[in-house]
Amino acid sequence: MTRKHLALAWTLFLAMLLYSSLAAALEPCHLPHFPERVECGTLEVPEDRANPSGRRIAIHFARIKATAKPAAPDPLLVLAGGPGQAAMDYGPLLATAFREARKRRDILLVDQRGTGRSNPLRCPLPEQAIAQGDTAAVQASLRACLAGLDADPRHFHTEAALADFEDLRRALGYRQFSLWGGSYGTRTALMYARRYPASVRGMVLDSVAPPNARILLSSRHSQAALERLLADCAADRGCARAFPNLARELDTVLALPAVGPHQGEAVAQLVRGAMYTGQHASVLPFAIHAAAGGRPQPLLGLYDALSSWSTEGMTFGQTLSVLCAEEAPFIDAAAMRQDGAGSRFGDAYARSWRDWCSVWPAATPAVDASRAVVSDVPTLLLAGGLDPVTPPENAHLAARTLRHSRVLVAAGAGHTFSGAGCAPRLIAAFLEHALPSAVDGACLAAIRRPPFVLADGQPTL
Repeated sequence: MTRKHLALAWTLFLAMLLYSSLAAALEPCHLPHFPERVECGTLEVPEDRANPSGRRIAIHFARIKATAKPAAPDPLLVLAGGPGQAAMDYGPLLATAFREARKRRDILLVDQRGTGRSNPLRCPLPEQAIAQGDTAAVQASLRACLAGLDADPRHFHTEAALADFEDLRRALGYRQFSLWGGSYGTRTALMYARRYPASVRGMVLDSVAPPNARILLSSRHSQAALERLLADCAADRGCARAFPNLARELDTVLALPAVGPHQGEAVAQLVRGAMYTGQHASVLPFAIHAAAGGRPQPLLGLYDALSSWSTEGMTFGQTLSVLCAEEAPFIDAAAMRQDGAGSRFGDAYARSWRDWCSVWPAATPAVDASRAVVSDVPTLLLAGGLDPVTPPENAHLAARTLRHSRVLVAAGAGHTFSGAGCAPRLIAAFLEHALPSAVDGACLAAIRRPPFVLADGQPTL
C-alpha cells in the first residue's frame, strides 16, 4: 500500500470514529412544547474557525425522526430566525409548519452557535433604557455583559455557523440537506447554499431576508404595511364604524411624548412591532383608538406580548454579533434617512442598532457578505403581503439570482406563515420533487387577516 493510500485509509478511519462517536452520543430527550420523545446530540467545533486547534464549543441539536419509513435521504434542516433564536425551541412548528414534511423526512433542529444551548451569548435586554431612548445606558449594559461573557463575540457570526452545519451534515452521514429558513434563517440558508452548493437539495425560504437587502432598513416596508392596515380597517364595516378617525388617532398617539415607559421615538416602535403577526395587527386599531383616548393599556399589552417573545426566545448577544457584522457595516446615515423619509417610523430603529454596535465586537464582513446569492438550488420562496419587515419585494429580489426558484405570495399573511393554511402541504410537496414550477400556490389566497378586534376582545362578525 502506498503512502497516499495509507493516508487516505487513516483519514477514512478517523472519519468513521467521528461518526460512530457522535451516533453513540445521541440520546432520547424532549423539546419544549413538543410532546414526543426525540433524539438529542452535540458536536464540538472550533470557536474560532481560523484556529481549529483553539477553544472548542458544543453545538446542540435535535433530530426528529420521520413518521414513515423509510425516510427520505435528505433531512430538513430548520434554520431559525432572529438572529438570535434557538431552533430547538421550534417544537410548536413540528405540529404546524412541518407536520406534512416530517411524514417523509427527518427534521433537524440545531441551536446555532451563540443561541439556546450552543454556548449562548446571553445578555440582558435593557428594556427600560431602550424604551427611554437612553443610548448611553444601553451601551453601558452591553459593556457590562461583554465583561462577563465566556466567549469571543467576534466568532459568533453566520459564516462560522455555516461551517458548523456542514460539519454536522458530515458527522451524521447525510449526503445533502433540504433547508427551511424563516426570516433571518432565510439568509442563513442562502449563504449555506452559496458556500456548500453540493450539500443542498432544495430550500424553502419564508419571509426572505437576502444578504443584498438590509433588514435594519425596514421603515419603508413598515409604512406600507401600516397603510394597508388603515385601508383594510376602512374597508371593513365593523372596523370603520368603530374607528372612523383611525389615521388621525394614530397621528395623535405618535405625537405623544410617552406611552407608558416608552418615550419619544420609541412610541412608533410599539406600532411597528405589533404588525409582525396578523393576530397582533388586528388588535392594533383598537389599541390606537384607546391610546388616543388616554387609555394606553391595550397598546402596552401588545408590546408586552411581543416583548416576552423577544426576551424569552432571542439571545440578545448573538443578535448583536450577527447584525453588527452583517448589517451595521452596510448602512450609513444617508441610507437611513432615505429609508425613513415619508415614513411614520423614521430612522430610529436602524440608528439604535448602529449605536449599540459601536460598542459590540464584531467580525469583519466576508467579501461577499452583502452580495446577492447566485444559485441553481431549487428554491421555494414564501412572502406575506402584510409583512412589515421582509415583504414580497425581498423575495423577488432574491429570486432574480436563484435560477430554479418560484415566489409565492400570501396576500393576507404577515411575517413567517409556514404553519398557516395550506403552506405545510405546499412545503412538503415541494420537498418531495424539488420542482418550484410544480407548486400551485393558489390555495394561499385563503390565508386572510384575522377579524379586527373592536372593543373588549369582540371581533368583527
